[in-house]
Amino acid sequence: MRSFEGQHSDNVAIKRTREQKQRQLVQLKEQLATLKAHAAPAIREALVKRIAELDAELRQPAKPPREGREGREDAPRPPRRESRPSVFRAEDGGDRSAALSASSVFASPRRRS
Repeated sequence: MRSFEGQHSDNVAIKRTREQKQRQLVQLKEQLATLKAHAAPAIREALVKRIAELDAELRQPAKPPREGREGREDAPRPPRRESRPSVFRAEDGGDRSAALSASSVFASPRRRS
């Protein structure tokens, strides 16, 4: 099966927060320390490479937090149309007896009393 554009199976980097990166760095360092001597060199190289990448990312200054949408011009807009009137005319006028009779028309014949 072919994937469509933007699907998670595409080769897209996973976005992580700074805290998640710090946690991952600690975990990778622990894994490297507990790695057996007879482990494959490729595994050790991959861990060292990823640790170096994370160190470089974490050394850069943190990005300032993004401002919220409330104060900006493109804040969420109110709905474009007003709420629709009710389907039953009797409910619009406030006449409860007509509304009850309209709802009883659709009631099950066994439940009518």
